[in-house]
Amino acid sequence: MDQSQRQFLAETEDLIEQIFVDLDELREKANDRRARREFVDRIFRRTHRIKGSAASLGLEGLSEIAHEFESLLSAVRTGRSVVDNDVLDTCESAAIALFESLHLASPGVIEPSRRALFERIQVLAQGNSAKVGLDIDSVLDCLPLEIYQSLSGDEKHRLKQAVESGDDLCLVTTSFDIASLDDEFSRLKANLAARGEIIATSPMVDADHADKINFQILFAGRSNLDVADHDLISFSGMCISKVASKPERPASGDKAEPRSPSGQPAWSSGENSLIAGLGTTPASLSHFIRTDLDDLDRLISSTHDLFRATANALDLALSQPYVSREVQEELERLDVQIRRSFLSVEEKLIGLRMVSLAPVLQRAARAGRAAARLTNKEIDFEVVGSNLKLDKLLSDAIADPLIHLVRNAVDHGIETPEQQGQSAERKRGLVRIEVASEGRQTCLRIRDNGRGVDPALVSQAAIKLGLISEDTLLDMDHSVRMIFRPGFTTLSAASTISGRGVGGRSRNRSRTGRKRASSLQRIRARINFRD
Repeated sequence: MDQSQRQFLAETEDLIEQIFVDLDELREKANDRRARREFVDRIFRRTHRIKGSAASLGLEGLSEIAHEFESLLSAVRTGRSVVDNDVLDTCESAAIALFESLHLASPGVIEPSRRALFERIQVLAQGNSAKVGLDIDSVLDCLPLEIYQSLSGDEKHRLKQAVESGDDLCLVTTSFDIASLDDEFSRLKANLAARGEIIATSPMVDADHADKINFQILFAGRSNLDVADHDLISFSGMCISKVASKPERPASGDKAEPRSPSGQPAWSSGENSLIAGLGTTPASLSHFIRTDLDDLDRLISSTHDLFRATANALDLALSQPYVSREVQEELERLDVQIRRSFLSVEEKLIGLRMVSLAPVLQRAARAGRAAARLTNKEIDFEVVGSNLKLDKLLSDAIADPLIHLVRNAVDHGIETPEQQGQSAERKRGLVRIEVASEGRQTCLRIRDNGRGVDPALVSQAAIKLGLISEDTLLDMDHSVRMIFRPGFTTLSAASTISGRGVGGRSRNRSRTGRKRASSLQRIRARINFRD
C-alpha cells in the first residue's frame, strides 16, 4: 500500500467518525429545523466526498454504500423523507457499513452483502413524509407577489418544512436608510434568527424616498413576533403580519417526532449523550495535519540525541580549568535553560502521540446500541471520560476488545423483557463505559445492571463442553476464569452478536499478546450485578 492509499484510508476514517458525531448531534437536535438541515447537509457532503474518493481508487463496495447513503440523505434534504427513528437508525447502519467496508478494503477482504441495508434505504428514500392539515399551495397563495416570485427551490423547501413543523409564518416589512443599510439589516437578521428562521427576503427601492430601501422578510418561528418587543422596537416603521395559521398537527399514531428505541424523543439530552465535549467544527479541523507515527518516534529520538549531545558539550565546556568566572556563570545559566527547553520540547513531542478516547468509546457505544436493537432490548448507554487521552497504540489496542465487552454485556448481561417477566422490579438495561485516570494509570470499566455472572449457569455450560465433571459446581472466582477460556460460551447456539467463545479470548489476548498494551484485567461480579 503506497503513501496516497494510506492517507486516503486515514482521512476517510476521520470523515466517517465525523459522520457518527454528526448523527449523534442530529439525534440531539432533530426538533431544531435549522440545526437538522445543517447536520443533514454536513453528513451529505462528507458522504459525497467519501464516494468520490473511493470511486477514484477503485473501492467499489465503499463507493456503492456511500451512493446509497447519499440517496437517503438527498430524500431528507428535499423533504421527501422526514428525520424519524427509522431514518436515524438506517443512517447509523449505513455509517457502520462505511466503517466496516473501509477496514475490509485495506487488507483486500471480500465484502459481505449489503442487500438488506440497501433495501431499507431505498424504501425510506421513496418517502415517509407525514401529511399536514395545511396545504403548501394555500400558503404560497397567501404570499405577496414579490416574495412568491423571488422564492428559490431551496427556499420553497424550507417553507414547506416550516409549515409541516407547525411554525407561524409572518411577513416583516421595514425600511432602512441606504447609508446604514448593512449594519441595520444585519442587526435585524440577527434578532429574527434568534427567534426562528428567515425563509426569504425581498428588497425594493422606495419610489418616494430615494435614500431608503424597503424590505419584505418571510419569517417562520414558534413564538409570535411583536414590534413592541425590546429587541425589535428600535426598528422604526416595522410592520408584522401573519401569513398563515399553524397547520393541524399529525393525528395520533402518525410519525411526528423521531423517537429513540426507548420511546423517548431521539433528541432528548442527558447524561447518556455521547457528544458532550466533542464540538469539533470544520474550521477547527483545518488546523490539523497528519503525520506517520514512526516519523514522530524518529523525531522524538533525534530530539533526545540532540539534547544529550548539547548537554555533553556544555559539561565539557564547564569542566575546562581556564574558563573565567563570568564565562562559567553564563555557561551554567545556558546549561539550565537549554536542558529545560529540551525537556519541554521532548515532553510536547511525546504528547503528540496522545489521542482522544472519544472515537473509541463512541464506536463501542454504537456497537452496543446496534446489538440492543438486534436483541430487542431496552438499554441506555452512558459514556464517562471521553475527554481523556491515551497513547495512539494503546488506543488502537483496546478498541476491538472494548467492543466485545460491550456487545457481551448487551447479549449476556442484560435480560430481555421476557426473561425479566412481569415483576415489579422490571427495569431498563444500563451499560456504563467509564474511563478514569487514577494516578499514573488509565482505568477502563464496563458496568451493566444485568443478571451478572451466574456460577450455576457457567458450571452447566462447562459440563456440557466437557471441561469439568458433572458433579462440579464452580464458585464465583473459577466461573470468572472459565468465561475467558478460548471457545467457552454459555449460549446454546451462536448468535450474530456472540456465542462463539471469542469475546473473552479477544480481551485476554489484548492483555497478554501486546507488549505495548499490557494491562491488568479484573472482573468483579455477582448475580444481578456485573462490573
